Amino acid sequence: MKINSKTHRQLRIQNSVFYLLMIGLVILLAQLSIKTDTQIDLTANQRHSLSETTIRFLTQLDKPVTIQTFISETNELKPALTGLLSRYQHHQPALVVHYIDPDFSPEIVRELNIQQQGELVVSLGQQQKHVFNLSEQSLTNALISVSREQDKWLVFIEGHGERRPDHQANFNLSTWTTTLKQKGFKTKTLNLVQHQQIPRNTAAVIIASPEKSWLPGEINVLKDYLDNGGNLLWLTEPHENPPLTALAEYLELELLPGTLINPNTELLGIPDPQFTLITDYANHPIGQATSSVTLFPKAAAIAPKAENNLWQYQALLSTPTNVWSDLNPSLQAQFEQGIDTAGPLDIAYLLTSTQEDKQQRIAVIGDGDFLSNSFIGNAANLELGVALINWLADDDSLITIPIKTTIDNQLELSKMNSLFIGLSFLVILPASLLLIGLSLWWYRRKQ
Repeated sequence: MKINSKTHRQLRIQNSVFYLLMIGLVILLAQLSIKTDTQIDLTANQRHSLSETTIRFLTQLDKPVTIQTFISETNELKPALTGLLSRYQHHQPALVVHYIDPDFSPEIVRELNIQQQGELVVSLGQQQKHVFNLSEQSLTNALISVSREQDKWLVFIEGHGERRPDHQANFNLSTWTTTLKQKGFKTKTLNLVQHQQIPRNTAAVIIASPEKSWLPGEINVLKDYLDNGGNLLWLTEPHENPPLTALAEYLELELLPGTLINPNTELLGIPDPQFTLITDYANHPIGQATSSVTLFPKAAAIAPKAENNLWQYQALLSTPTNVWSDLNPSLQAQFEQGIDTAGPLDIAYLLTSTQEDKQQRIAVIGDGDFLSNSFIGNAANLELGVALINWLADDDSLITIPIKTTIDNQLELSKMNSLFIGLSFLVILPASLLLIGLSLWWYRRKQ
C-alpha cells in the first residue's frame, strides 16, 4: 500500500472524526446516566433491592419521617448503611436522613440513649423507634410503627389456662408477640373476671387455646365486644369437651371432633402423623403473604354450620385429601370408616361482617401450637401469624414484609484450582496476547 500526502490527510480526517464521535458518545452517555436511574440486582435473592411490600408502603407514606443515623465516617458498616438508606430515599425522596458522627455529638448520643454504631432513630412527631439491626425488615417495621395514626392494642384474654404472650416457655407465645411489638403493636393481658369490659381502643382480642371453661358472665362480655364490631383471633385445640362451645355457636361454627392425621409425615422425616402440613391457602391477602408450607402439630378441623346473613365465611387453610380427623389419634393411626371424618378438611376460617361501613374481622384457627415458641420458627408459621394480625388490625397493605436471607453460594477453590487460575491470568493470558500481537505484526510486515 502506497502512502502519499493525500492518504495522510484522509487518515487525519478519519482520526479527527473518530475522536469527535468518541467524545460525543461519552458526553451522551454521561447525560444519560444523570437523567436516568436504572438499577439491576443480580443477587440470587435480590437482597440489594427492596421488597414490593416495602416499596408500596414507601409510595403511600405521606408523613415527614426523619431517620437519624449514628455512625462514624470510618466505620466499616457505613457503606452498607448508606446503600440501604439510599434505596429507601430512591422510592421516597421526602424521607429525611441525617448522618451523625457519635464521636462529635455526645449530647445527642446521651439524649437519645444511643447504644451502638450504626443505630438508627426513626422519628415522626413525638413517636420514636430505635433500630439496631441493619436490615430491611427492621427499618420498615420501624417506619410502620411510627407512622401508625393510632396505637394498635392486642388484648390477650387470660384466666383459663391460655398461652401467655410474655412467657418464654415452649407452650407460650413470646416470640410471636415480640415480632408484633417490633411492627408497632402494643399488647396487654386481660382477665374478664376482674374487668367487665374490653377496652374500646382494642384492635383485636386474642383467645389463645383456653383449657378451662368460661363463666357465663365472661361469655357475655366477649359477645358484647363482638356485637359492637370487635375483631377476634381464636386459637382452639382438639378437645373432647371444647371450653368455648358457646362462642362456636355464636359464630355458627362447628368444631369437628378428633385430631387431624397426615399419613405422609414420615416421607418428610416427621415420625408423628399428627403434624399437619398446609400448602393450600385461600386466595386472600393472608394466604398470599404466606410464602411456603406451614406446620400445625395438633390441629382440629372446623366447618361452618350453615350460611347466614350475618357472617361471610372463607376457608383459609385446607388439608390434602388423604388427611382425616381421627377420634383416637396415635402413631399408628388408621382411618376408620363411619367413625373418623375423611378429608379434605379446613383448619382455619375467616369471618367478616360489615357494620356501619366498617368490616368486622374474625379468624378461627384449629391449632395454637403453630404460633408457640416451639414451632413458630418452622417454615412460614411466623409469616402466617403476623399476616393474621395485620389483617385483623385492618393493615391490609402491610400484611407482609418478606424476610431476605443471603443465599448466594460461597465459592471455595482447591489449591490446584487456585494455581490454575493464577497461572492462567499471570502466564497463559499474557503469553496468548503476546503471541497474537507478534502474529499480527508479522502478517502486516509481509504485506
